[in-house]
Amino acid sequence: MSTSYLSQDEINSSSLSDPDNRDPMKINKHLQLDFFNVIAEPDPSAYSFEVFHKVSHQVYHYTKIIIYRLLTVLIGLPLMVCWGLIFGIYTFAMIWIAVPMRRLVQTWIAEIGINVQTLSDAVIAPIHRSMGQMFSSIRISLSKENIHSVRQILV
Repeated sequence: MSTSYLSQDEINSSSLSDPDNRDPMKINKHLQLDFFNVIAEPDPSAYSFEVFHKVSHQVYHYTKIIIYRLLTVLIGLPLMVCWGLIFGIYTFAMIWIAVPMRRLVQTWIAEIGINVQTLSDAVIAPIHRSMGQMFSSIRISLSKENIHSVRQILV
């Protein structure tokens, strides 16, 4: 999966040049929650009164904004502290623990591989070559012959 990341400068410059674009990476494109994406009256036979439609739009719009902002203050800010802690710990663990350990293990595996290769070349390969030489002179020939034998049962 190909992933492209914007640098911090690209995000800040795009956010500063267009303050209404708070999703420069388009990670929440699926959230199309505008009134007309949620409530739609497809044909004139299903239209409500014009005044009711306008009032419904205003009620929906402002209720959504007020609830979102209220929840952002009450729940969003504490969640951002939690997410900041989690991603901070994750970043620390990856940079200072996981990646160095992975590099150390890769180095050990490479060194063990060299030793195994040397041992194999010095001990195992000659044994198998000599066994191959011993069994190389064995010849098997198959032929089809009918062997008739009489079996007697002694009682």
